[in-house]
Amino acid sequence: MSNKKSREKTFNNWRQSLKIKFLPIFLLSFLFLFLPGNSYYETLSFSYQQPPFEVPVLPSLPDLPKRRFSFSPQLTARAACLIDFDSGLYLFEKNKDEALPPASLTKLMTALVVLDNFSLDQVIAVGQPENYGQIMGLKEKEIISVGHLLDALLIFSANDAAYALADAYPGGRAAFIAEMNRRAKELGLTNTHFTNPNGRYDPNHYSTAADLAKLAMVAWRREEIRRTVAQKEKVVCDVSGEICHPLFSTNELLGFFPGTLGLKTGFTEEAGECFIGFFEENGRRFLSVVLGSKDRFRDTQELVGWGMVNFSYQPLIEEALTAGM
Repeated sequence: MSNKKSREKTFNNWRQSLKIKFLPIFLLSFLFLFLPGNSYYETLSFSYQQPPFEVPVLPSLPDLPKRRFSFSPQLTARAACLIDFDSGLYLFEKNKDEALPPASLTKLMTALVVLDNFSLDQVIAVGQPENYGQIMGLKEKEIISVGHLLDALLIFSANDAAYALADAYPGGRAAFIAEMNRRAKELGLTNTHFTNPNGRYDPNHYSTAADLAKLAMVAWRREEIRRTVAQKEKVVCDVSGEICHPLFSTNELLGFFPGTLGLKTGFTEEAGECFIGFFEENGRRFLSVVLGSKDRFRDTQELVGWGMVNFSYQPLIEEALTAGM
């Protein structure tokens, strides 16, 4: 019995001790309920409010291409590349950093400089037309819009249109070419140099498949260029409507090869056949470049067809997990 009384005494002492320790805490908590501004706990609570700045929407991540087979396309082109447009990854490359004459692929840079410095409805008076190679047939003193000259530049690859636009630039042709080279440097085209606005051969006029792919990716983001290069034919006229020029696309893949959306052809004897193409098929977008080709359209079909069947696509997060990251 003595042990039982001893345990009861110990328990009662412990309970009394707890009351002494926690009584002040209980009283303070009770008082907080009656403080001004409702309760203490309410001051700790919060509700979501719109932040005073715009929250950016993160872009969706592209799926990554994964190669299925080991074989590669057989091309006649001296240099070439194929790029998955959405991820920016090279699917194929051949001598992509070799400096070569780009021929009329130059006109993509000409078009960018024009769009940055002219409005499409602006009109210019043609000086002495430059009748070199492929021309639309401009007449001296013909007054025509910049938009129509851009059509001729990109659809028909008209050299006289390229020179007419360059001559109308503030400071003239030399200033226009200087701006082309400044823009090339700005875009990171480290192995590119221009001496004219149309691609006429010159030892100091050169680019690479990799640089031209960068240029094309920038150009493709311009709605005016996408719309123009998708056209198979068009008729443009001067402001009087008396002088008209029929234009036919030099891109033979338009309306023929599945997924072809456009871009630019080029040819000189020194450069060989050149072509930049943009393609979209089954939700996949491809950019191809071939330089120094003996058959640019066959090479392009071989390259793009290979890309379409030779790659599967895997979400970036799934790819990282597969890699053990």
